[in-house]
Order: sequence, then C-alpha cells, then structure tokens
Amino acid sequence: MDSDQREHISAVINYFWGEGTTSPESVNEGMASIAYEALEEAQNCSATMDLVPRHISGRPNGKYIIKQVSKIGKRIASGDTQLYEACRQRVAINFRNQMEMAKQGL
Repeated sequence: MDSDQREHISAVINYFWGEGTTSPESVNEGMASIAYEALEEAQNCSATMDLVPRHISGRPNGKYIIKQVSKIGKRIASGDTQLYEACRQRVAINFRNQMEMAKQGL
C-alpha cells in the first residue's frame, strides 16, 4: 500500500470506530479488509433504509403514499450513497472485534 492509500483507509477506519482508532502508518491489509466489509454492509443497510417510508401517525392517505414513494424513487435515481448514522453505528459494533484483531495482526 502506498501512503495515500494508507491515509484514506485510515480515514474510513476512524469514521466507523472513532478518531484515533488508527493512523496511516499502522494500517495493514487485515484492517483494510475489515474496513471494506464494513463499508459494504453499511451501504447495504443504507440502501435498505432508503426504501423505508417515513413514519406518519394514523393511516396514510393517497397523497402521502405518492409523496413518500416519489421521495424514495428520487433518492434511488440520484444515486444517493450517504450512510445513515444508524447503519454506521451498527456496522461499527458488528465489526469492532474483527478490527481490533486485525490491528494486532491476527
């Protein structure tokens, strides 16, 4: 890995597990692999969240349904790949132990 790759991988790891989790100098292939899996899972989670209509109290009417489905379609069509915070947090928890082991070279 070159220094730019290490820096960017470090940024991904610190995004999921908090600033100071790693530095570019300490990134290894195992950590990069776990970060890749975490990104993949977070993107899948976020894509699924895009398909969930927003909550409404009571029974939704036709206008509300059309508006919600239209918004979901707009997000899908625009290629919005923003991660939902709930997805980021869940992925961080799911992969925490694996990342710790990868940091130790295990």
